[in-house]
Amino acid sequence: MPSREVHRLISKIITGYDCDKTHAAIDLPFRYLGREHRILFHDPVSAAVIGYLCDREQGVVSGIAHIVTDYIVSKLRKSI
Repeated sequence: MPSREVHRLISKIITGYDCDKTHAAIDLPFRYLGREHRILFHDPVSAAVIGYLCDREQGVVSGIAHIVTDYIVSKLRKSI
């Protein structure tokens, strides 16, 4: 699972902002669900809505980038 720093860096590259609030909100269920936290907020609609509420337009892009990054990293780790 990518760290929040990785998510923030990707957001900074894409939008010019780190959108930390967006990433923190999307991963909030981790505290209670651990690795299974992706059952909540890790779909495109939820990520976009959370992103908009936290960081407006940049947050929408960052939210989508967050779930795409998680998906790619998970697939890469499974293939190793």
